[in-house]
Amino acid sequence: MQRTIINPIYKDTVTFLKTSAETGHKFSLGELTLLPGGGNPPHYHSAFTETFTAVKGILGLRLRHEEIYLKPGEEYTVPIGEVHNFFNPGTEEITFHVKFTPGHEGMEHALRIAYGLATDGLTDKKGMPKSLIAAALIMDMGNSYPTGFFSVLRPLLSFLAKKAKQKGVDKALILKYCK
Repeated sequence: MQRTIINPIYKDTVTFLKTSAETGHKFSLGELTLLPGGGNPPHYHSAFTETFTAVKGILGLRLRHEEIYLKPGEEYTVPIGEVHNFFNPGTEEITFHVKFTPGHEGMEHALRIAYGLATDGLTDKKGMPKSLIAAALIMDMGNSYPTGFFSVLRPLLSFLAKKAKQKGVDKALILKYCK
């Protein structure tokens, strides 16, 4: 299994430094690189905390009501349930670590599947899967819940993910992109 995955749309990378399985499910640890202007949409998790540590460059974190900027060596832990997203506010590529506690194999799978779909041309120009079922499964696996307008879609996405699991779609995606 590849340790480094690349999203061809954004040109960002994720390197799995320690997987949940490797740490006895205590944590998952990844290193991300992010180009200027890169980032992810606001979301929250109900199963794990996320600790962000800036390694190279300034990492921006948008929390519910504030933005913070981490310099190399600084870290911030996003508690369970806190709406957040990360972004690169600068003009140079940045590197940072993200740690999920406890470890979360589902999030590891979600990242691999999302990047794999992008590599296979199965996402739109913003990196969203063209298949609503794949999007629902990625959010479900990754314990990532959308906020704002997209939170209205959560019941539908949960329903789609449940039906897709019953049909084994999740296992097929894991087999294709995570093994």
